[in-house]
Amino acid sequence: MILEKSIYAILDDIKELNILLIDDDMASQFVIARCLENLGNDLDICSTPEDAIKRISHHKYDLIIVDLNLPVVNGFELSKALKNAGRIMGSNPKIIGITGLDHPLLQTLITYSDIDDYVIRTSDYLDLKKKIVSHCYLHLN
Repeated sequence: MILEKSIYAILDDIKELNILLIDDDMASQFVIARCLENLGNDLDICSTPEDAIKRISHHKYDLIIVDLNLPVVNGFELSKALKNAGRIMGSNPKIIGITGLDHPLLQTLITYSDIDDYVIRTSDYLDLKKKIVSHCYLHLN
């Protein structure tokens, strides 16, 4: 006899993600936070690269969502530094970049910057949710 688990029992077993969002735009922070609130995650938000480095040196994150177009520091370089800092802390965070513009060289930059995936900035972020599920939930659980 096969015992079936209810969907609620399965959802109780799913590990919540510790997520760090780095974005200098408050409106974007709000929209992304609202999109992720149904996933039941622990979300930290910061707007400067310095604050992001400080947080990752004190906390283990499963996922980092980073704006690739930060004003002072290149988001690609920041992602590489965050991935290295995460490894030093004993975690291997997945990084998803957010950008406002699709460019032919974007995929090459993503590959060389240690970013796991990216999404084009939108007001819907359904693509972001799908990538979080594929990179994190399916990987960790």
